[in-house]
Amino acid sequence: MGFDRFDPKKGADYPSKLANSSVYGHTGYTGTCIWVDPSNQFIYIFLSNRVHPQVSTKIYDLNVRSRIQDVIYETIFNAK
Repeated sequence: MGFDRFDPKKGADYPSKLANSSVYGHTGYTGTCIWVDPSNQFIYIFLSNRVHPQVSTKIYDLNVRSRIQDVIYETIFNAK
């Protein structure tokens, strides 16, 4: 298991369009992911199973994981 870091070269939505440079995490093949944001003191865990009963790309195509993380950031920023 390894961790990935925020990288603007991977696209504006990876892992979230509102993520900062301190964010690190892992995105799994089955659609699960975990991202840690030390700056905002939160951990985002998304559990899914996109391979049973058959492999689907819907989670990826709809950008579900990043969109949920965007909502979390928007909520944090609006609460401050």
